[in-house]
Amino acid sequence: MNQIASIGHNSPPTPFDEIETRINELYDEAKLWLDGEPVTKQEQADALNTLANHIRDAAKQADQMRKEEAKPFDDGKKEVQDRYNPLIQKGKGKTELALNAVKSALKPYLLELDRIQQEAAQKAREEAERAERDAQAAMQHRDPSNIEQNEEAHRLAEQAKAAQQAANKASNAKAHAKGAGRATGLRTRTKVSIVNERDAAAWAWKHDREALMIFVLTQAEKAVRAGATKLEGFNITEEKVI
Repeated sequence: MNQIASIGHNSPPTPFDEIETRINELYDEAKLWLDGEPVTKQEQADALNTLANHIRDAAKQADQMRKEEAKPFDDGKKEVQDRYNPLIQKGKGKTELALNAVKSALKPYLLELDRIQQEAAQKAREEAERAERDAQAAMQHRDPSNIEQNEEAHRLAEQAKAAQQAANKASNAKAHAKGAGRATGLRTRTKVSIVNERDAAAWAWKHDREALMIFVLTQAEKAVRAGATKLEGFNITEEKVI
């Protein structure tokens, strides 16, 4: 006895089902044709060209269907982006503009505070070095049998230790502004600029020749597409393609 068909069992195929079936059929037909044997007759070439045109048409239809099916999602995404962009868009949103203004206002103060801290740290290091020299001199020239000299040497050693701790603390001080559980401070950013183009090109050739050649070839191809017929260091040829 046959099972009773469930609801929806005989539902008609969807447009996607139809185009999927069509493309699968064309793909299977292509597999039958393209078995490694060369094309030797005009009829074969014409048949393959017909198959290629059918494949192109099916691909174009599927792509159009994809766009139509995705359009509500794309429109929805654009609507969301349009609502949020005025608030957070990179370089243009209100939060970006406000943060950049805050940073511009804070930077001069933090730079000056950093300068003051660096000077204080340098003075603290110099003081620690002097204290260490004094302590070493006292320790070297003390008379082990002289209690007062021993006490003075140990006192200077403690002073040197405290001075070094103060110097370490001053060196670790960072210029920053605090608030809302987060601090904003200066950070060091490394910036590289070219001062000698020939030397820079030689460095790139030595350290990443492949990437350099890819870039050079890309620029040459642009020049050829723009009409150049001869480029020094390049061989320009033509080939037939389908």
